[in-house]
Amino acid sequence: MTARQWVSKYLKEKGFAVKRSDLGLNFTSQGWNFLLWNDKDDSTLFRLTLPGVFDVTDDNFARAIMACNNINWKYKVVKAVLYEYEDGKEKGASVWMCYEQQLEMTPDIEALMPRAIQSLLSASETFIKEMNEE
Repeated sequence: MTARQWVSKYLKEKGFAVKRSDLGLNFTSQGWNFLLWNDKDDSTLFRLTLPGVFDVTDDNFARAIMACNNINWKYKVVKAVLYEYEDGKEKGASVWMCYEQQLEMTPDIEALMPRAIQSLLSASETFIKEMNEE
């Protein structure tokens, strides 16, 4: 099975409402929207993301980069990344949290999913707290 299939099965069993898109699987947990990337080149890569954690502007760009570095140093499998987007006429950037892991042939999704979700939420809270410090 692929990472997407493992996670889809888990989410359905746990009663999550799952939406499929070209990017992957979308679902909500604890009030946050998550996205499991669909990596067509690596079906065993588990990349769960928490998009749009923080909007980045010209005024907070340098602080956001430093806060991303701090998250990347502190958390073992969570990466904080600056994601730039263009939506029609609008351009912008936001910080996304990513949890990545290569899955084994029969992964323990029951343990992995709650750990990944909690890790992303914890890293996001730490990031936001750092950005709000004066």
